Amino acid sequence: MKHGSRVSTVILNWNRKDYLLECIASVKAMDYPTTEIVVVDNASTDGSAAAVKATCPDVTVIENDKNYGAIGGKNIGLRYAINTAVDYIFMVDNDIVCSVDALSKLVSIADEDPDAGMVGSMMYDHSKPDIILSAGGIIDYTQNVSRGRGDGEKDIGRFQNVEEVDYLWGGALLVRKEVLAKVGLFDEKFVGYWFEDTDLSVRVHKAGYKVLFNPHSKVWHRPHAVIEQFSFRKKYLATRNAIRFMKKHANKRQWIKYLGYAIGGLPFAFIRDLVVCRDVRGVWGKAKGLFDGLFNRQRAIERVLNSNFKK
Repeated sequence: MKHGSRVSTVILNWNRKDYLLECIASVKAMDYPTTEIVVVDNASTDGSAAAVKATCPDVTVIENDKNYGAIGGKNIGLRYAINTAVDYIFMVDNDIVCSVDALSKLVSIADEDPDAGMVGSMMYDHSKPDIILSAGGIIDYTQNVSRGRGDGEKDIGRFQNVEEVDYLWGGALLVRKEVLAKVGLFDEKFVGYWFEDTDLSVRVHKAGYKVLFNPHSKVWHRPHAVIEQFSFRKKYLATRNAIRFMKKHANKRQWIKYLGYAIGGLPFAFIRDLVVCRDVRGVWGKAKGLFDGLFNRQRAIERVLNSNFKK
């Protein structure tokens, strides 16, 4: 393959030194060379920035003065890359390991189709390498607004073709620089790390570009274990972000559908969690996230975001 298009790789990091170094090594081992590897370090305290400088002097390290969060940190890297002489930006999370041809498979699709605004990889579970974590997503405006395709499935070849999807997860994503310049970066009013990539995908669609999933570009991801699946904090922030997404993009019919599922599903979720988990904090988090999001209770949202309350 000719390496005509220039690509900047942007990796966000916060206190994951070992994962970060493994991620960088996999990026360097890819068969498509990147013009520049940029690590944005969100004020880590584990020596991440120093370790990168010592072992990878060719990598550009941006050391933030504080933790700007996942979305703010990514945007700092994107702003830097947009101002360099590249055609594409490859966004990679620090807990990702890329296959040798992960980037070349993405660039080849983008180069062939000038309407391709974003191209995303097939993502697998690092600890279970044949289990799919992300094959693009569908926005169906049901209880959680959107859902991933193939999440948790064993890869038996169901996804074989490059195809358009409603959204892509930002963990391993190639974006055309001119598209970001047109539609803007991630919306930093989303809190935590939910729906910012869905929102960006929709904005790219609305600008007239394609959002493409390429199953032949493969990466492996270590799933986040910071917040439990049914914790108050996770459900609260995810639901609050869902409401923000709805306010930006949904029409009346989609609102009716979503609220019917979301509100109508609360009693069932309460009974399920009470019986199965014996813990209803997740349901309470979702209900409160709905209320605070719908009525723009920003101070309440900030209290949850800034608290150390993980459960």
